[in-house]
Amino acid sequence: MRPLIAALFFLAGPALAETPMTGDEFDANTVGETLTYDYGDGLFGTEEYLEGRRVRWAFDGDLCIYGVWYQVEDRICFEYENDPEVACWHYFLENGRIRGVFMGEGGGWEIVESSRDGGPLPCAGPDVGV
Repeated sequence: MRPLIAALFFLAGPALAETPMTGDEFDANTVGETLTYDYGDGLFGTEEYLEGRRVRWAFDGDLCIYGVWYQVEDRICFEYENDPEVACWHYFLENGRIRGVFMGEGGGWEIVESSRDGGPLPCAGPDVGV
């Protein structure tokens, strides 16, 4: 009987490891931080996580935009200024780094935290020096 129990725990391991972070877990791992995410072989963008589940985001070299995030079921969803589309993700904490899986249309692609900084997001254009 013990080998069967061990096999069941072994099979359950990956499923448990793939449980997305809750909103509270995501907030605890991001608030006050500025995270840069890579996609494939290149930079995806950088996001500064502010108090009150507010964010400031910029694609590489682009202007900063502001938004908010909130939890919907097991997803973390973002709404940004001047963008009618809500972007929802599953986020996982793996070896101290965040990995996100896009859950919207055409979803399934991933971003991975490549660096973390406690400083403000450097913004091009109107937000320079903010």
